[in-house]
Amino acid sequence: MMEAQRSEDLRFLNRYYESGLSNILVVYGHRNIEHSALLSKFTENRKSFYYSARSASEREQLFLWTGELKSNRIAVKDNPTYADIFTACAESAGKAPFIFIVRNFENIIKTSPGFMESLVSFVKEYGRYRQILVLLVSHDINWVENSMVGQMGSFAADVVGFRKIKPLPFSSMRAFYPKMSYKDAVLSYSVLGGQTALWRYFDDSLSFKENVCKNILDPSSYLYGEALRLTSKDLRETSVYHTILSVMARGINKLNDIYHATGFSRAKISVYLKTLIHHDFASKVYSFGNAGRENVVKGAYKIEDPLLDFYFRFIFPNESSLTQMPAEQFYDIFISAGMQSYASEYFKTVCREYLYRSMDRGIFPFDVSEEGEWIGKSGNLDIIVQSDTGDTAIGMCFWQKQATHADLESLWSCAKKARLEGDYFYLFSTVGFDAWLIDASMKPDSKLRLIGIDELTNG
Repeated sequence: MMEAQRSEDLRFLNRYYESGLSNILVVYGHRNIEHSALLSKFTENRKSFYYSARSASEREQLFLWTGELKSNRIAVKDNPTYADIFTACAESAGKAPFIFIVRNFENIIKTSPGFMESLVSFVKEYGRYRQILVLLVSHDINWVENSMVGQMGSFAADVVGFRKIKPLPFSSMRAFYPKMSYKDAVLSYSVLGGQTALWRYFDDSLSFKENVCKNILDPSSYLYGEALRLTSKDLRETSVYHTILSVMARGINKLNDIYHATGFSRAKISVYLKTLIHHDFASKVYSFGNAGRENVVKGAYKIEDPLLDFYFRFIFPNESSLTQMPAEQFYDIFISAGMQSYASEYFKTVCREYLYRSMDRGIFPFDVSEEGEWIGKSGNLDIIVQSDTGDTAIGMCFWQKQATHADLESLWSCAKKARLEGDYFYLFSTVGFDAWLIDASMKPDSKLRLIGIDELTNG
């Protein structure tokens, strides 16, 4: 069964196919989020052509594409143009509708200025006689969102739809690793996130520590170098980006504080942070709502990519030691003590997902229309969800820590500073709750909901 997020992606594509119209779409996302299963499902029992574009000159690209077509017994002339290739595919399809997929299409756009003109002309001409649906697929988020339109020129207007493929939720990872314990799954999600291409490198028969030692800290493992491959492939001046990511991983996340820690100018930091955000490597932190703004932290950023976050938190500052000691010893000295605090930030995402699953099952008290968090100068609210009529639930998440009456008092204090009237209060804990909270939650008119490890594991 396809996961709910991918089912929605599939419905998006199917709407265009079922319209019977010829169109050009762009499908894109993080390089470690797989598209293959989605595209295979979409093209199942449908006529389709697929080409993975290389980073090569136009002449070499055409040579490679021609060779692939001929190997699939599609007649195409020697030394063809892109128009010749499109025509050859159309003629081999007969009168049937077909799907035309070009993966890593940015590699063609960058070296072949006439590609889009040929593609658009082909769709307009041949699309009058049968449906042609073109999917241009990319794993370069920054290029699609910031450079593609400029390089396509006026032909960008012929792209009628965009679909950004997002990371999968924690529940999907749980299904992917059926033998993994709940706590190890949360820890794994804090490192791999919803980037499905990375999941294959962890083994659910191993503990989290064993997976990290074998599949991240071992120099022969793929994940050992993936963080630096991400930054080296997509970013110039990696020394600057690595410096900014390194200080952010230490908890220095406000623009002015990054300035003092790095010595780079504020203007330079702003430009580089903007680029990190464009690649989905970082994000700016926003607090929910407009009230209580005088009490919120402004201008804060965080590392958005979990693998980069883990790498720059634990490995980058201690790399010399990693080369001089066994992986297990490195884990015990440099990772073990800080891992629970690190994972607590990702546990908030897991808890937020639990609330949405509760809503889908009809056991949440209202339909959520807005959600967020509140980052205060003296305390935070981990989860805020609100209905379109103003019903509000506020949540706090405690990873490997018992929730107490004092924690609830802190939640109420922060809610007051945020000027939020909570209709419901949710406390999540993997360890449990003190007697006061348990007693309070059991009162008939209680607004307090306690979500423990059993509910989280089975919810």
